[in-house]
Amino acid sequence: MTTTHAPTVPPHVPPDLVRRFDMNFRGPLDELFPRLDALRSEGRALWLEVGFPQLGGGAWFFTQDADIRAGLRDTELFGQSKGRPGEPEVLPATLDPPEHGRYRRLLTPLFSPGVVGPMEDSIRQRIRSLVAEIAPRGSCDFVADVAIRFPTKVFTSWLGLPEEDTAIFVKISHALIHGTTEEAPQALGAAVGVLTALIDERLAHPRDDLMSKIATARLDGRPLTRDELLSIAYLLFLAGLDTVAAALSFSFWHLAQTPQDRRTITEHKVPTTQVVEEMLRRHSFVNLPRVVRRDAEFAGVQVKAGDRVIMSLPMASHDPGALDDPTRVDLERADNRHCAFGVGPHRCLGSHLARIEMRVAFDEWHAQIPDYQLDGQVTGHGGMIMGVARLPLRWS
Repeated sequence: MTTTHAPTVPPHVPPDLVRRFDMNFRGPLDELFPRLDALRSEGRALWLEVGFPQLGGGAWFFTQDADIRAGLRDTELFGQSKGRPGEPEVLPATLDPPEHGRYRRLLTPLFSPGVVGPMEDSIRQRIRSLVAEIAPRGSCDFVADVAIRFPTKVFTSWLGLPEEDTAIFVKISHALIHGTTEEAPQALGAAVGVLTALIDERLAHPRDDLMSKIATARLDGRPLTRDELLSIAYLLFLAGLDTVAAALSFSFWHLAQTPQDRRTITEHKVPTTQVVEEMLRRHSFVNLPRVVRRDAEFAGVQVKAGDRVIMSLPMASHDPGALDDPTRVDLERADNRHCAFGVGPHRCLGSHLARIEMRVAFDEWHAQIPDYQLDGQVTGHGGMIMGVARLPLRWS
């Protein structure tokens, strides 16, 4: 990696800390995490020219677990980064405390273990049926056939969207998160249209689904406005459709290459809950954007108000200063203090649901297809949400 000092770099950033880095990398999946991990040897704090439109072309990037955790908790210093022009406010994701807390308190009970736990039987039946449909084929693209379809069906049906339109929602979500600058505006319009129609329907005729509960909730004693409802629905739509798909795809990419870990699952050598946690840690895939709210010293550098920041959860999860042999998958790892769901007040609301989806997917897939392997090139992509583009598998 070469040091460069381009005109986009703020004058207070030392030139020796600047690196040109393609955060939007697309290519062989086995290159994705090593590219990030290699930055650790470059220093504790770097300025990366990353090419994210939301980041203005450059951002601070921290490489140590302790700094990343501290930064995510310090909402007074690091504020939420706003979305694209024309995008809903995505409450509470783009709000900072104390405003953030008001919406968080409203939504947290709807995602509690007591609420999502009883959904496990229906979730398990969905993945069992999906695997039964695929098993006789002897091969599949795991991303398209399982990792995207399964959580999308689970979440959209819970939210209140028609399950038969799953393919449409997958296309919209993918364009919003991973699409080009030309694709995103059209997808944004489609998402707003779908969600607005859902909100109008649930305000008029509430049902027993998540959107109905949100639509009839009260914030500080008053009903939510339509703008607030759209913002919350948009946040849930984005977060619920892409993240579990990425987590499952990374996990099965590893398992397809590691027979001993597949046997650990099929022979129940460790609880599946423990398998889930190690997979989440090893393949943490979210790079969270933040913005500096005031001038300060952090991680040994001077940051100034308005600077963009990337808090990389994979960097935190792979820090050898925080965990022994962090790039190795160890399903018997007892001390697994990962931050795949983030830390601090913006920690992922859907973590309980995601864990159930992953656990039942591991159980039900391996009950029907215990042995499988890669069947071609596996490709992936970087970005704020890293993921697997294609994962061809085959089995007897």
